[in-house]
Amino acid sequence: MLPQEFIDGITVLVMFGLRVGIPLALTLAFGYWLEKKLSPRRKQEEEQIEAPRGVRASEKIIQLHCWDVNRCDTAKRAQCAAYKHPELPCWLALQAEGEKVREECFTCALYKPKAKAA
Repeated sequence: MLPQEFIDGITVLVMFGLRVGIPLALTLAFGYWLEKKLSPRRKQEEEQIEAPRGVRASEKIIQLHCWDVNRCDTAKRAQCAAYKHPELPCWLALQAEGEKVREECFTCALYKPKAKAA
């Protein structure tokens, strides 16, 4: 026959295992179920975002530069941070050069974010 201390130790270990194991198993099961439920939705969103085959994303966007919109002369363009960094939007080019975004940028059509389609 086993000593009472050994049985008490086994009982404590089993109770601890139940105390930790059941919540852990429930959490893992809920996470697995949630992942399976959300996985088709994520795949569907990725398919909608994917660009049509054969068309590059850079070909779909027509780049407008602020110096074209504002009709800046060549002397003003030479000093302009946006003209030095045509790959960046003009307000980001200003920040890249260490300048702050100007007040006129906030009312410019190139600065305003486009409304998202619902």
